[in-house]
Amino acid sequence: MIGDNVFYIALSWAAVRSGTPSQAGLVMAVSAVPRALLMLGGGVVADRFGPRRVVIGSDAVRCAAVLTVAALLFVAHPGLWLLALLAVVFGIVDAVFMPAVGALPARVTGRDQLARVQGMRGLAVRFANVVGAPLGGLGVALGGSATAFALAGLLIAVSVPLLISVRMRETPPAGGADAANTANMADAANTAPAGAEAVGPPGDPDGVPARGDASGPHARVPDAEDGAAAVPERPATAWRDLRDGLRYIRGHRVLAPLIVT
Repeated sequence: MIGDNVFYIALSWAAVRSGTPSQAGLVMAVSAVPRALLMLGGGVVADRFGPRRVVIGSDAVRCAAVLTVAALLFVAHPGLWLLALLAVVFGIVDAVFMPAVGALPARVTGRDQLARVQGMRGLAVRFANVVGAPLGGLGVALGGSATAFALAGLLIAVSVPLLISVRMRETPPAGGADAANTANMADAANTAPAGAEAVGPPGDPDGVPARGDASGPHARVPDAEDGAAAVPERPATAWRDLRDGLRYIRGHRVLAPLIVT
């Protein structure tokens, strides 16, 4: 995040030095537009390839792009077109990076520590906002836009091995903890020896059968192959995942107005 703040200071300064204020505004806008338009698709990418892999890959691309532009600015003055191209690339990669990195806290800690981790992340973001801009200004003052871009690239480069070192927790199966408990109980019931009592949900002292187990404590819990579950599902595609996500947001009383805002 500190590298990001330095980058935007360097980008705005370089754009102002290379063109008019209107052109500088356009350069900054072309960085924001793809981020806004493609972020929902970036979430689909993170779902399909895994947030850790997407975060590391997109962060490496951002680092390479910023350092490449810094090197070009050290040896030449390519003009606004290079800055606009960098802004577009950075915006597109950010649209993939931001949903993926937002999904990491739930995968590096348990529910009991999630609020604490999110609070630490929020403090880190605010610290970066306070520190990043002065660092970017210092880079510009010492060596111009090229130095500021190099500083941003090096800061982002530091984050790549840090992200690689992050250890991920196993993600729960689709449906969350309830689905996992149901699957575990089904497996236990189907493999229990004859005459063994069925075990109720965790924490249930009475051994009450799971819901839908109407035929008594020795009833067999249906397998995934039983009944309607045997109907093959349509293969998931990125477009279908995106539509499912939009449909979920549209029906959510909190997320829908939040996304619009």
